[in-house]
Amino acid sequence: MIAAFIGGVGLDFSFPPYTEDIQTRELFRQVSLQCILLIIVVYCTRILVKQVPILFPTSRGFIPYTTPEFNGEMMMGFVFLGSQLNLIQKIDLLAKRLYGLYYKEERVVKDAKVNGISKHLNKD
Repeated sequence: MIAAFIGGVGLDFSFPPYTEDIQTRELFRQVSLQCILLIIVVYCTRILVKQVPILFPTSRGFIPYTTPEFNGEMMMGFVFLGSQLNLIQKIDLLAKRLYGLYYKEERVVKDAKVNGISKHLNKD
């Protein structure tokens, strides 16, 4: 978990901060590049973590790295994704822009539902 958090935060800080004043093409490029690098960092972190010996085995018959529950990939995925705050905001902005291009409406979340609002309506 510590390695995933450090890797995730380091990757997130290596990209420009979130801003809405970015062109859609550049936004798509940044999101794509950050996702590709996130995959590489996750892969390298998994290899690094598997090299560290287990300090506290849970039972005598336990053989390290043979049970799928022990790998912790799901937990590492949540930590990596949760530490990518800029990426999450950029993906949301990109989704809003692409939704607006396709449906000619603005996407909003209200009452746990995603609704479309026509752009020509007044915004409060």
